[in-house]
This record gives sequence, structure tokens and C-alpha cells, in this order.
Amino acid sequence: MLIIDYFVKNQKLISNIITEVGTPVFITDKSILNKKVKNIRKAFDNNCLLYYALKANFNPMIIRLLKDAGIDGVETISPFEIDLAKKCGFKGNQILFTGNNCDNYELDYANKHNVVVNIGSISELQCYAEKYNGSEVSIRINPGFGDGEFKQIITGGEDSKFGIYHSQMEEALNIIKFNNLKLIGLHCHLGSGLYNTMNFAPMVDFMFKLGNQIENLRFIDLGGGFGVRYKPSDEEVDLSEFALVVDNYYKKYQNLQKNNIKIIFEPGKYLVAESTFLLTKITNIRLQGNKKIVCVNTGFNHIIRPALYSSYHHVINLSNMGDLEEEVQLVGNICESTDIINNNTQVAKPEEGNVLAILTAGAYCSSMSSLYNLRPYASEVLIDDTNFKITRRRMDFEDTFNSMGFNY
Repeated sequence: MLIIDYFVKNQKLISNIITEVGTPVFITDKSILNKKVKNIRKAFDNNCLLYYALKANFNPMIIRLLKDAGIDGVETISPFEIDLAKKCGFKGNQILFTGNNCDNYELDYANKHNVVVNIGSISELQCYAEKYNGSEVSIRINPGFGDGEFKQIITGGEDSKFGIYHSQMEEALNIIKFNNLKLIGLHCHLGSGLYNTMNFAPMVDFMFKLGNQIENLRFIDLGGGFGVRYKPSDEEVDLSEFALVVDNYYKKYQNLQKNNIKIIFEPGKYLVAESTFLLTKITNIRLQGNKKIVCVNTGFNHIIRPALYSSYHHVINLSNMGDLEEEVQLVGNICESTDIINNNTQVAKPEEGNVLAILTAGAYCSSMSSLYNLRPYASEVLIDDTNFKITRRRMDFEDTFNSMGFNY
């Protein structure tokens, strides 16, 4: 996680970015992206493949940098994400398509583009089997439980809409057999924000036990969701604990080794979240009773996680680093009562015109941005050592209007 020392070291560079680009702006540090890829490579052996979950952040420059850093492929969830993956240089066999509640068009699109199709419901599997008899397929499984830091981002269990429920596995395998489909992969994703192996271990056991019984299987995808640091007090997740679980169960089920079954991880948040911070400017300060409300020129149109999940993002006042901190409520400029970035957070001596850095903003922030209130998307910048490059310019009204496809 970025700390004050980082901002002191890069003070001049960040000042130059603000002068040229303005705020709000997402700033990504290339060195941290590379470090995160190395961390996973170091933790897991060569039999594990690393697929980036494109939905976390689809800035093409970030995707290309991750590709250069050594990721093996990408996980996509829509036809446009397939197109973007190919535009960034990935081949069909390096693209996993895990659609969610797909219609026929999306399934046809994935098949046409020769990507690995990963299906998450009995209905979709039946439809795909009837149209593409004899083709290769992977299936997403819901093991009956999930994990994650908020209930809204847990993707397993009875309340989850994701995956073929474990009690339906016999039905799924019968559909595959009857239609001569080739089952090449098994997939499971518990949720986002895994900080220990308490639920991860039984999921791995379940998936490996199932995979041990299936002939001609090529891979087992264990999803992503490794936790990241949102608070200075958070410790970095110990990937070696997850690697040990995988290694132990891989040795337990001998057919996996015998058949050289590859293990895939598909982290999104882990790779990009801590690499990026969002710069914003204090526009005004209000005193209401005993509460100090600090208002900034961004909102849930750029960083929606606090409004969706009540999630925390640490804030550093770059204009007054080192001053005494005050408890404030940090709010955005969107016309909604839920546009609260932080409730009761500590900010060093906030004053109008100050520039704040909202940390751990590389995942599910820019990619979930909107044009609500017709406020433009934030600019995006990449730091490469002592240089920076604009990777997404701020669009004016005409650019924005023309991108909407309105016919008037």
C-alpha cells in the first residue's frame, strides 16, 4: 500500500501531473503492477497459470503492461471484453470467457472467436450443447459456500447467482456426455477479498476431487479474490499460505499430476488495486453541528465502491502531509445522498484547494465509472519511474456526447 514516503518522493512528479492534467485523475505506478505479478509468480509454481480479470480495470495500457510482465491470459465476461483482449494481443486460447446469464448472442460470439467458453448455469449449458455439439467447454461451479470482505462480493453459496450449483453437477455432466461436449476445464470463484484459507482450502479440495475423476481435463480455475490493503494497518495477504493449500491437495489427487492438469488463478483486484490512487481537489468545507464535511471534485461516478459496499479507501492530504489529522466526512460532487466517499475518516488539516489522494483505487473504480450527472470520466495517467504518460484524456462535452450514440 502506498504511504506518505511515496508521495514525498514523487511530490514534484505528481505536481507536474496536476499542472498538466488537472483533477480528478487516476494515477497508476508501473513498478507496483510489475511487483504484484512477481509476487504471484514467486508464490505459485510453474504449473499455475495467471489470468487477469479484465473487469477490474480495462485501461488498455494497464492490460498491455501486465501482459509484458508475464501474465498468461485474461478472464473476460462480455463480447466487448473479448474484443479488448484481442486488441491487446491475446489469442483465443489465452482468453477465458466467463459470461454471466448469457443470451444466445454472447455464447455464439464466444464460440465464433475461439475463446475458452466457461458456462455457469444448466440452462446456458443445455443451449450451448445443442448448438455446438462436440465442442470444448468449461463449467463454473458453485460449491455451496463463498467468501469475501463484503456480502455483496461473495460469489458462492445459496444466495449467489453465479455458477452451476454443486447439487446439479450430475445433471451438468449428463448434458456434456449426451451432447459429446469435451469438458476441458472446471472453474470456481468464491468471492473478492480473501485474506486467509479458511474457505479457500475446502473449495480447492472440492474442485480437485472432482477434477481427479474427469478424463481429458486440461485445467482447474480457482478464481481470484486475493485480498489487498485498504488501510495502513492492513497486512499484505500471505500468498504462500494459499500456495501451500494448492500444493498439498494437488499431491493428494494423483490423477491431476498424472494428467498434468494446469491450475489457473484469475486475480484482478490483487494485481491492480494498490497500484493506483485517485487525485481529487477539495472544493469546499462545511461545518454542520459537530461534523466537518469535506467536499471534493469527484464522486461515485469515479469511485463507486464506498456507495455500493460501504468500503473504506484511505485518504492522504498531499497539500498538508504531516499536519495533525482531523475527523471529517468526505463527500463527492454527485447529486445523491449516498455519494459519501468516507464517513468519519482522518484527514490532515483539510483546506479548500488542497489535493487529496484516495488510495487503493486501481480496481473496480475506473472500470465502474459512469457519466451520471453528465460529469466526465476522470483522466488516467501512468507513472514510469520519473516520467508520466496520459493513458486516458479527459473528454469535453462534444467528445462525451458523440460517444453516447444518441440520435437526435
